[in-house]
Amino acid sequence: MECFKTSLCAAFSLAVSTFAGPITTVPWNGHPGAATFTFDDGLHSQTNNLTFLDNMDAKVTFFVCTGTMDFSTNSQPHLNYAKKGHEIGNHTVNHKNLTQGADLNSEIGGAATKLRSMGLEATSLATPYCAQNATVKNAINQEHFINRGCGGGGLTGWNSEPDWMQIDSHYWQASSNVASFKSSLDQATSGKWHVQLNHGVAGNWDVISTADIKTLIEYAVSKNLWVATFSTVGAYLRAHFTIDKATATNTANGFTVKWTSPHAHMPKSVPLRVKIQGAQGKTVSQKGKEVKPNSDGTYTIEFMALELEVSGEPIEVKPFKGAIEIPGTVEAENYDTYAYSDADGKSDETGYRSDDAGIVKGGSGYALGYTSAEDYFEYTLDVKKAGKYKVVINGATGNSTASSVTVSVGDKKIETEIPSKGDWNTYSEVDAGELELAAGKQTLRLIVNTNYINIDWIKFVDESGTTNIARKIAFEHGPAMVRCQVFDLNGQLVKSANVMAGSVSEAWNLVKVGLRKGAYIMRYGETGQSSHVVKVRLQ
Repeated sequence: MECFKTSLCAAFSLAVSTFAGPITTVPWNGHPGAATFTFDDGLHSQTNNLTFLDNMDAKVTFFVCTGTMDFSTNSQPHLNYAKKGHEIGNHTVNHKNLTQGADLNSEIGGAATKLRSMGLEATSLATPYCAQNATVKNAINQEHFINRGCGGGGLTGWNSEPDWMQIDSHYWQASSNVASFKSSLDQATSGKWHVQLNHGVAGNWDVISTADIKTLIEYAVSKNLWVATFSTVGAYLRAHFTIDKATATNTANGFTVKWTSPHAHMPKSVPLRVKIQGAQGKTVSQKGKEVKPNSDGTYTIEFMALELEVSGEPIEVKPFKGAIEIPGTVEAENYDTYAYSDADGKSDETGYRSDDAGIVKGGSGYALGYTSAEDYFEYTLDVKKAGKYKVVINGATGNSTASSVTVSVGDKKIETEIPSKGDWNTYSEVDAGELELAAGKQTLRLIVNTNYINIDWIKFVDESGTTNIARKIAFEHGPAMVRCQVFDLNGQLVKSANVMAGSVSEAWNLVKVGLRKGAYIMRYGETGQSSHVVKVRLQ
């Protein structure tokens, strides 16, 4: 078996020393999206009016100025929130515009040092007035792994790495309303991170009422968003771009994965919920401590351990429901155990199988879904008869254009397109072409070439008897005028003609001119005689 992006090569061969990508981070800690509520300036109107957080499963971030405003004269209320798991971030010493000649080392580094003296390691910063340029970003990067800016809708996606020194936020101002911020939270449920910038709560400036901020945080929780601090979500997001690319090294009974922290000022602890291909049935450990799987088969690992080990007996790759007889139909969801590569790790949790790589309800039962380009799935075939087989694929895509897959057996392969029907529930049967198969056990590999394709099944049809059948049938009385009608496999008439022929094969050779390659049904009959039907193929 070849070693691909997230293959289980460690389980199959020690000849290859490394392979890539066995760890895939579960987006947003298993939630549909994330939401972070930040509060700038270190105001007591915030600490006085956010006490409802004590009764909620939600953590927020306070960006404080160490040398001015309320925090500088009485920091204890904010420190009390820090003890409850909320974040204290850096908002500089004096809230100066950092692009207008401010001493960046004093304003940024000075505040970070002051917070450390109070037992607070501020890993994030929010620029005063959201003022940014390259010099400011470079100065922030010396002390913090992430910075919050503002100016847009405040939504950050999962798949594209952002500018870590300019994470956007949705700015609540005096003219803002709850409805527009609920709309942003709704958008976050489609796999995004919503960051909200607030100032005064029921007082001070850019005021949001206690009722409105409580409504928005409760709304985020009700939408099952991951409501956590700016550094918590930011570190989780940044870690995923590192660990998902980390290569593994084979060991005698498993493999190890090592990676490097993407920034010197990442939080000391960054728990990640991940899927680990090749870990089923084995022991996962970090720094000698075993990591038990979660109930859904994922693992919660410590990113800042910077390594992971999987050990135990090799996993046995075998047919999910026995070898699939050919001619016959390969149900796409019945890939061999652990013989797949699934980039995004998504699953709709159908419960059809424990190593669900993205199975959805589709067709008459289940189908493969949540696919990404370069994903692959393997199946053990039991070919009963060597020969050429027509390959038909039943698939669907909601993409705006057709999507592509490749089917290969050994060194033989065919590529075909799945037409777009506007959604992922309208399936089309596509004649993909022919594959010549040897008899016996062999492996089929289905490769996804384009993001977002659902595959229901792959059918192998033995047509060895239909291609040449016409050659064997001669007319009883010699050459005669023959009326021919040619239909496609959907029953649509594509051509009709009267030809002088002495056999079915001769009639077909005369009629097929101008037809495309493929399988057809030909109805024929001599003048005054009953008609017959034969299945033919144009090579």
